[in-house]
Amino acid sequence: MLQLSEDVDVNAVYETIFKHERQIAALDDEIESLMSTIRQIQHRKQQHLLEIRKCKGKITLARRLPQEILAAIFEECVLDGWTRTPLVVSHVCTTWRKAALTPSVWSHIYVNLSARDPLQRTSLWLQRSQSTLLAIDLEVGADPSHLNSLMRMLLKEAHRWKHLTVKSVLLEPVNQILQACNQPTPQLRGVAVSIDQEFGISNNLDDDSHELIGLRTSFPVAPKLRALHITRNLLPGRNILPSFIVDLTLQLPCHHSSTSQSLSAIIHLLEELPQLQSFAMEVPNGHRQQFQSDIEQGHVVELLSLESLALMGANNIFGFLPHIVARSLSRLYLRSSLEYLQAEETGSWFLAFLQGSSPPLKILELRDLALDPQVYGRLFPLLPSLEDLRLHDSDVVDSVLERLKGPQGFCPLLKRLDLRWCGRLTGHALVEFVRSRLPAHMDSEIHPPALRCIEEITLINCSFVKEEDIINLAQMTLCRLIHRGPEDFCYAFGCCDNERYRRRLKQRTMFSSSGQRNRLNMRVIF
Repeated sequence: MLQLSEDVDVNAVYETIFKHERQIAALDDEIESLMSTIRQIQHRKQQHLLEIRKCKGKITLARRLPQEILAAIFEECVLDGWTRTPLVVSHVCTTWRKAALTPSVWSHIYVNLSARDPLQRTSLWLQRSQSTLLAIDLEVGADPSHLNSLMRMLLKEAHRWKHLTVKSVLLEPVNQILQACNQPTPQLRGVAVSIDQEFGISNNLDDDSHELIGLRTSFPVAPKLRALHITRNLLPGRNILPSFIVDLTLQLPCHHSSTSQSLSAIIHLLEELPQLQSFAMEVPNGHRQQFQSDIEQGHVVELLSLESLALMGANNIFGFLPHIVARSLSRLYLRSSLEYLQAEETGSWFLAFLQGSSPPLKILELRDLALDPQVYGRLFPLLPSLEDLRLHDSDVVDSVLERLKGPQGFCPLLKRLDLRWCGRLTGHALVEFVRSRLPAHMDSEIHPPALRCIEEITLINCSFVKEEDIINLAQMTLCRLIHRGPEDFCYAFGCCDNERYRRRLKQRTMFSSSGQRNRLNMRVIF
């Protein structure tokens, strides 16, 4: 049995315990009071931090930009394909919301008839755009049930149309849209039509069932309409295009193994466009279109106003060149849609065109045409006005470049040279050519006053151009080693990437003298 010690005062012990418990309770109350004070201080701290964030937000570049600049940025986003930009940016902050209310941000109306509530969306965009000019992009899929209601809504604002783009799987909705456009469109500048429906060789194309017949009567009052862009696998027939068109682009994709086109149809088409200033006909990369050489001997059409001509394709697409006369042509772009076009007639067609037209060409681009070097020798004497020469995957050789050297060389006005994948031209020949055009190397008494120095040279993936040649060229002119960016034709195809060569050149220049390296950095564009 447990016995307690007689010398322990139990009551005193309990009193001591109760005393400590009261002290602990008091300390707990004090801790709680201090914790409450800390929480209050932390809350006040967070309030200050929040105010700091608000103040920093007010001085950020996005908040300090004028609404006009923000609105312009939002418009660029819309043009880049982000059609919901006005709705999304309105939820960022008050400043962006105000900028998003700018009517021009809502002026790009994209309507997908297969999407949800296309009428409601269009109504909102029309309302928010107020009185600004409209760029309308209609996409018609398999369900055109809302098309009539949509066109009635848009035609009420026809006086504000600036650009109209129609994309459709089938031809019929496009003709329906065009035939409905029978109201005045005084601000309309351009129309673009794209149709996926394919007609093969076996189709009966003798009637108008495959034509854009709506173009005949569309836009009766459109004094500013000048540009027309058509994407489909057939050339337009006769009496289809408005005769007042100034800028015409034809894209000819082909999703069959091949589709046959008529070169005589191109000639007849051009005969109906007396005011044409710019003409582009393109077969996209990887697509094949066969062109029949069916133009009658001696059949020639004169294009008095044509200033720009761009052709891209393969096979006989360039075969109609000898049958046109364009004495005002200043820009010519001939491109192959294949990696390497092997058509021996291309050079003769090109030379026949230049000899028959004698155009004042300022810009000439030849891409993947595999012309014989002798063609270049005959070509340069026909280009006295040339300022910009662009050769992509050409067989031009040193002896040809010799004909451009010095004060007596051909193409005296040449000032920009763009060479890519030119596998036979040496860097030494380029250096000597550029040097021969410098004033210090020419006799002023025999130097033609109009002779130009080479202001810029682009060299991308040219096998026999060495690093020391780049250094020498960079001391005499501006030298580019990469493409120019989005406006460069090669940019869209992802070719001519010279990243590895650029790194090699940078490593090489690290060992150059400081003076030489400084001069190089000033003249070479990476």
